[in-house]
Amino acid sequence: MGMTLFRLGFRPFFLLGTAYGIVAMALWIGPYFPHALDWHAHEMIFGFAGAIIAGFLLTAVRNWTGLPTLEGTPLAGLVGLWLLARMASLGGTVPRLAAGLDLAFLVLLLGAILRPIRRVRQWRQWGVLTGVAFLAAGQAVYLAALLRLWPDGTRLGIRIGLYAVLALVLILAGRVIPFFTERGVDGPVVLRRFSWTERWALPLFCLYAALEVLTPGGTITRGLALAAAFVHAVRLWGWHTPGIWRRPLLWVLHIAYGWLVVGFLIAAFDPRTALHALTVGGMSGMILGMICRVSLGHTGRNVHQPPPIVSALFVLLFASTVVRVSITWLDPAAFVFALRLAGILWIAAFAGFLWRYAPMLWRPRIDGKPG
Repeated sequence: MGMTLFRLGFRPFFLLGTAYGIVAMALWIGPYFPHALDWHAHEMIFGFAGAIIAGFLLTAVRNWTGLPTLEGTPLAGLVGLWLLARMASLGGTVPRLAAGLDLAFLVLLLGAILRPIRRVRQWRQWGVLTGVAFLAAGQAVYLAALLRLWPDGTRLGIRIGLYAVLALVLILAGRVIPFFTERGVDGPVVLRRFSWTERWALPLFCLYAALEVLTPGGTITRGLALAAAFVHAVRLWGWHTPGIWRRPLLWVLHIAYGWLVVGFLIAAFDPRTALHALTVGGMSGMILGMICRVSLGHTGRNVHQPPPIVSALFVLLFASTVVRVSITWLDPAAFVFALRLAGILWIAAFAGFLWRYAPMLWRPRIDGKPG
């Protein structure tokens, strides 16, 4: 098990990242609620999402470049650094140590994916590298706030990290959703791609994110959110084909991207409500869909024949999103109940992934190939 687990980055980081996400969510809706909001935000962005991003990129960069990424002892060392940060963060007793370890983890991750990309001069990956760099920058600001070097830097660091993760989600979604759709549906399919949506999708988001970090809720910020909603809605419409609804690992990605569109639209009117449309529906939806698919493909299994349970897991996650987003319009007396219900549904979705996929992650590929 030990050697297999550290053969490729997706294995330990998908397994441990998902497990930690479940623990962190359970603590947030349980004993940590409502006094640990910054802790909750930080751990879901830098702890949970950070691990999944690490696992995905260490695997994808190997495919993109044809060069090896971390494996064996170096990979175990990087995983160990992430685990130490989580252990230091869980009790909240040594937050500066946890933040320092997280920063070291992200810097080492950036170096690990930069090395093969630089060797083959594959500079078209600059967007991915920039996203990870901004994630590290957000963690650096967060650490500076804990060291009292940056007043009010805690929320700023978290916001930078959040939008860095969402930028990575948008970059990777723009690559994988049309690619998987064209090759995953039955029969020929021609997707509609518009040069102007590809040209403006990421720049509009980056402008919106920058202003949301610096001047949240401003008129220009809201206008950019509305423009981003329109551009990404058209982009998603162009990727749609009816055949996706027969493939759970396709429709989950389309619905998750749809939640990003909804999040941008809501952000034009109610930025606080938009946050969980973007994170629970968009970010978590993309994460769950991708870890289900990547775990199948990279363990030698057929990505078109996922375990039957995955559809139920996706429904649970998107039900969690509906509950969490609709809390704003509920009777205040129902707020805590609804928040905890959303958290329980989220936990159930990712716990189901662990239950069904964990053996795939720690066992060798079924086709006998390395990886």
